[in-house]
Amino acid sequence: MIHQANNLRIKQTRTALTWLTQLDVGLILLILVVLTSLQLAPSVIDQGRDSGIFAYVGQVIRDGGVPYRDAWDNKPPGVYYINAFAFAVFGTNRWALWFIETITVFLTGLLLFSLLSQVYKRRFIAWVGTLSFVFLTRHPALVPDTNFTEVYALLPQVMAFFAGYLFLRQQRGVWAFMLGLSVGLAFLIKQTTVGVALMFIPAIIVSRHSVVYQRLRWRWLGIIACGGLSALGAVSLYLLKEGVLLDAINATFISPVAFHKWVSRGLVQNNVSVWSTYQALSGSVAPIVIGPVTPFLMAGAVIAARRVAARPYSDDEAAANATLMIWTALTFVADLILANSTTRGHGHYYVTILPAMVLLISLAVSVVPPVQRQSRFRTRIATRLMYMYLIYALAGGAVAGALVRLWLVDWNVRGPLRNESLSVYVTDHTNPEDKVLVWGATSSINFQSERLSPTQYHYGYPLIVPDYTAEDYVWETVNDLETNQPELIVDGGMVDGNRVPPLDPVRRQQWWNAGGRRDIANLEPVYQFVADHCTYVDEIEGRVIYECEY
Repeated sequence: MIHQANNLRIKQTRTALTWLTQLDVGLILLILVVLTSLQLAPSVIDQGRDSGIFAYVGQVIRDGGVPYRDAWDNKPPGVYYINAFAFAVFGTNRWALWFIETITVFLTGLLLFSLLSQVYKRRFIAWVGTLSFVFLTRHPALVPDTNFTEVYALLPQVMAFFAGYLFLRQQRGVWAFMLGLSVGLAFLIKQTTVGVALMFIPAIIVSRHSVVYQRLRWRWLGIIACGGLSALGAVSLYLLKEGVLLDAINATFISPVAFHKWVSRGLVQNNVSVWSTYQALSGSVAPIVIGPVTPFLMAGAVIAARRVAARPYSDDEAAANATLMIWTALTFVADLILANSTTRGHGHYYVTILPAMVLLISLAVSVVPPVQRQSRFRTRIATRLMYMYLIYALAGGAVAGALVRLWLVDWNVRGPLRNESLSVYVTDHTNPEDKVLVWGATSSINFQSERLSPTQYHYGYPLIVPDYTAEDYVWETVNDLETNQPELIVDGGMVDGNRVPPLDPVRRQQWWNAGGRRDIANLEPVYQFVADHCTYVDEIEGRVIYECEY
């Protein structure tokens, strides 16, 4: 009895220590994620274009609207509903977006730590991978703003790796279904996150995992497909019920292709190839982030290949680990190509490669033996130098960039929100029920002032692409303007880039002379509406404000 009691106390003590360890990991990780995310606080940075567009659509959804009908954009619906959820929980403001993204990064890091702990059985390796993830995800070169779709998609991407790994260790329907479901959720947030799904079967075949030879292999494949289709099917049924399924398909798949081809016209070739990938990479900020850790990525890929080549495996766990390693290497390549599919190379596009990238870095570090006193002096020095370089490569740019960003605003993290002046003007000169058209690409004005756009095309990009459906969209916009009659029009054509021309003919000529694009759809009906009903009243930060009468 005494012996059994002692064993029970030992077991309870170990359980308590395990919980304390997990709490310790969670607390440290939460503090680190919050500290590295302060550089993105609304009191530190202005709200960017993409963030404003997503936030406005989320705001419309929170108020009972439907995407693609009441507020148009060319992304899958996931990010809009994440924003709407954040507004429902934290209030409709920019801090809500900061909170929901910080929580997403924290949960993803926690899940990644758990995955690495199971694979390598070493807490140190789990921390290396998790810290790599946090620093890369908060790197200013990749994420100059909050509320990017790619950051939200990280959680289901890592969930897919986790579920897939558990399935490789023990073939159970629940893990197969969760793998498919995770991929489906990632796709509903960002279309280019499917590399983890595309490379799963090739990884199993290359590694010759036992599941390939099982009689139930087609059943497992079917369950994975059902998991993915369940997420896509549920959202499709909802959109069909709201009568916008075809609009969503057009906006999400057809419109982005047309827009990216038009944007890239004359810049780089419009196809997905090794050459176009190189062109997009070389013209982006990604080499700043990926370049320093390239030796670890290459080492991870080589180690993965060698593990697979060392068959037969000693047990099921070794087979699962080897398959995960080659799956990671193949996914990294696939994600890199998919990230360059637009051939434009924006930094935040490369956030989608981070899960596979971090797993490769962890794999490379896992083969380095722990530094011990009895180790040779040269070995200890080389190992420590390697870790110092890894810390510099991962944290150097992220920390330095964050400190510079905070220094530029005098560390005023608790100060007033930035990018508010135009929104305050709109709020002061309109009533809550008034409609305000923001012409250009700055939907953040509608979001921050909580004033609805008179048309679902709350920014100008869907109206300008020639040889597409822009002509229909233009006339639909004019009909919306005549029906909903905006009180104010804020024209950002002069400062919002070279795509959406200003409404005033004199400024439009100046904009063309400065390099504005002429190969756009016919916007004369919009120009005529403004000429007939609206009068210049002010100019703030380069944006012209019109007051309209009817």
